[in-house]
Amino acid sequence: MEDLWFPKFDYYLDESDPDVVILRRQDGSFVAAFSASGATREGILEAAREDYWELIQAHTNAPGQQSQERLSS
Repeated sequence: MEDLWFPKFDYYLDESDPDVVILRRQDGSFVAAFSASGATREGILEAAREDYWELIQAHTNAPGQQSQERLSS
């Protein structure tokens, strides 16, 4: 079986606003915003995981995706 290598994306927190924490990708693009007083580690990690999964799906052709698209056409 062929090994699949997924791209690496780095995330960082933009804390330039004292009221809002913004999760951004390495290129500076917006991922999610959190209240500075209510942001939790778990919430931030979940947002990063969801964003990463969406990026992977958008940039790869999942097995069976083409065949399902053909069936619905």
